[in-house]
Amino acid sequence: MRILFLNPIGQLGGAERSLLDLIRSLREQDSPPDLSLISFSEGPLVDAVASLNVDVEVVSLPSGHAALGDSGFGPRTLLGLAQAAVGMRAFSRFLERLRRVITVRGPDLIHSNGFKAHLISGWIRPAKAHLIWHVRDFISSRPMMRALLPRLESRASAAICISKAVAVDARTVLRKTRILTVLNGVNTQAFADPGIPPMDLDALAGLPPSKPNVTRVGLLATNAKWKGHGLFVDAASRCRDPRARFYIIGGSIYSTSKSQVDTVSLRRKVAGFALDERCGFVPFQQDSRGIYRALDIVVNASTAPEPFGRTVAEGMAAGRAVVAPDAGGIPEQVSDRVTGRLFPSGNADALAEALDALIASPDERARLGRAAAVHAREHLDARRLGPEVLHIYQAVLNT
Repeated sequence: MRILFLNPIGQLGGAERSLLDLIRSLREQDSPPDLSLISFSEGPLVDAVASLNVDVEVVSLPSGHAALGDSGFGPRTLLGLAQAAVGMRAFSRFLERLRRVITVRGPDLIHSNGFKAHLISGWIRPAKAHLIWHVRDFISSRPMMRALLPRLESRASAAICISKAVAVDARTVLRKTRILTVLNGVNTQAFADPGIPPMDLDALAGLPPSKPNVTRVGLLATNAKWKGHGLFVDAASRCRDPRARFYIIGGSIYSTSKSQVDTVSLRRKVAGFALDERCGFVPFQQDSRGIYRALDIVVNASTAPEPFGRTVAEGMAAGRAVVAPDAGGIPEQVSDRVTGRLFPSGNADALAEALDALIASPDERARLGRAAAVHAREHLDARRLGPEVLHIYQAVLNT
């Protein structure tokens, strides 16, 4: 069984880390399939996949098309595509090279990871290869994808969705596609490793050393606009304990235009609340385990529903008290006041109230963290991904 993965970027965002978890789990099976990956750009993903003894090749997507996405979608986008003859020639050359590479590899099944990869795989899938789309986001919230993917769904044998919430949404758009749910997972053993030293978040953020008995609260997220950075700052400004510290951890890893938060304005907001010495910015860290070890509370503040909420699963696996919105795929992981705290999505007051309660109670943080770690080991471990997805591969290839 030859499986070829397609991924639109070479960076290590949540979708790429999840892809690595899947590849690692597939490699651990008694009879692993023959795996390879084509990335549409260079980056740390390429080296990470190669380290798993999986063959990787880069077929570079032209930069203008790499930056195209739903965040900038509209009439001007369509007009620009129609008029960009030079850009379209470059894109045509990219497709030609990609077709040649896929033909040489001769996969039995193409597994695409990311919307751009879904579209491109739908256009160029060889007649003899099956195609599976791994859907990691809500299609209905993406105008471009909502319009284009249904036109290509006859090319796909199935779509794997990372949560029930994503599957429900996908069925409203892909009415002819076989929709399957494989709840996403993380490497729980790696995030629970007590040998990982906590990072010095104050030094990384350029903050003065903390006072004793500080409670550290962190938002780990890419710089996507919907990740709730502003909401997190609003909630931090409402928290009562002046010893608490807040950290915004992450950076911009995607090239899609108009999709990233304005960090200059965000820093101004922090300054406007006089939080300069209590709220710091930590750059994106390739290995986030030391960050979780340094935090007391992990926050997801996304203002749009999370398809899954990978940082929630990671925080739970690390045994941390997690606070997250009650929307999207997050309630499939967190039971309110049992394995974490849920708050009404977008409500800064409710987020601040939940944080205040946990900042004031180390015992409650510890209780939730222990319960979260047990739940993560039993239900969110990525080692189950390989067997579940391999079963899907076999079913698709036998049809």
